[in-house]
Amino acid sequence: MDFLTERPWPDWVDHFAIWWFVCIALALPLVGYWLMVMDIRAYYRALRCALVKVVYHFPQMPAWARYHTPGCLRALGLRWPCSEEDLRTAYRRLAEQAHPDRGGDPREFLKLQRQFEAAMSFFDEQRNVWPKHH
Repeated sequence: MDFLTERPWPDWVDHFAIWWFVCIALALPLVGYWLMVMDIRAYYRALRCALVKVVYHFPQMPAWARYHTPGCLRALGLRWPCSEEDLRTAYRRLAEQAHPDRGGDPREFLKLQRQFEAAMSFFDEQRNVWPKHH
C-alpha cells in the first residue's frame, strides 16, 4: 500500500498547524499596529508636557503667544497651552483675592467667574478637537 493513500490529508495535526499559522498571521500585524498607536500617543503626551514646561519657563508672555492665547486665559494670567489644573489653580488664587467676602469688588468677581466659565468651555472645545485617549 502506498503511504499517501493510507493517511488522509489534512488530518488533525495539519488543521491545528494551519489554524495557528492563520491566527499568528492575523494577530502579529494587529499587535504591531496597537503598539505603534500606543507609542505615538505617549510621544504626543510627552511633547505636550515639554511644551507646557518650556512656555512656563519664560517670565513674561511673548508677543507671539498673546495672539494665540484666548482672552479668557489671559484674564486669568495664563497662556496657551496650559492644563485644566493650571486653570483651576489660577482661578482659585484670583477668586480668593477678588471675593466680595474678603473685600473684593462684586462686579470684578462676577467678571472673573465669567472668564473662568469661558476658559472651561474653551478647554471643552479643545478636548473635542484633540480628544485625549487613556
